[in-house]
Amino acid sequence: MKNRFSFFTIIVTIAALVLGNLVVATHSGDACGSDWPICNGKIIPDITNYRVVIEYSHRLFTTLLGLVILINAIIAWRKTTDKAVKVISLLSLVLLFTQAMIGGMNVLLGTPTGFTTLDVMFSLFLLISLIFLHEGLQRGTGNMKLNEVKKPLLIGFSALMLEVLIGALFKHFQLSQLLFEVRNTDVELANFTYVIHGLLGMIALFFIGYAVFLALRFNVMRKSALLLILLSILTTFGGFVVKTEELSPITSSVHMILSILTVALLSRMTAVSYFNQKKKARQK
Repeated sequence: MKNRFSFFTIIVTIAALVLGNLVVATHSGDACGSDWPICNGKIIPDITNYRVVIEYSHRLFTTLLGLVILINAIIAWRKTTDKAVKVISLLSLVLLFTQAMIGGMNVLLGTPTGFTTLDVMFSLFLLISLIFLHEGLQRGTGNMKLNEVKKPLLIGFSALMLEVLIGALFKHFQLSQLLFEVRNTDVELANFTYVIHGLLGMIALFFIGYAVFLALRFNVMRKSALLLILLSILTTFGGFVVKTEELSPITSSVHMILSILTVALLSRMTAVSYFNQKKKARQK
């Protein structure tokens, strides 16, 4: 497999996201207190408390992840002459630093409102940048049929990312309440935000669905398209289950894992179609 280290970095990042989601689902974010890098004042914490084990494992794992991402960015920078790939390698480091700062503040400040959500959100964006970086490092012939799905994928993917960003900042982070201190304008701002959030969701659904249709029609990324359909169905079904089960740790964790895998697969498909044009241009 080409660029094995970049692929390994993606796998480690997904594992860190899953572990981070487990921290949120089990409410283990405060299990180690505000001490860092030690846990409750100890290098080896109390392992009889499962919340401590989950939180401390997450801390150690993300420290390892930071080193892996740094090495990956250096390798990618030295391995390519493509400016877009170099920019993405730098972006991965910026996102890593940002996510680390948010995670650190989350610990030191005792998980203030919204910081856990921001932590997960930037981790997801970091994963996306690593997927684009991996695909940008690939070498191969340009496939003309991929150009058919490129535009709808880019539009749908961009709309989805904006939807995730707005949903995180307003729906979960409750930024409107923090900014306006629960005034009457909160209602108008919240309603406007949810309208935009819903509109972006419909745009993303339409263009991603159209891209999947084209992928199946032109027989490109067929397996990925079918898997994306399956993951989307499971994620949607999982969302209803989570609501029914009142956000139990198990169901919410499974739902989040499915969401991560769905976004990761969509990111990969979008990156493949995007860099396909660059491969073709290099051949010329």
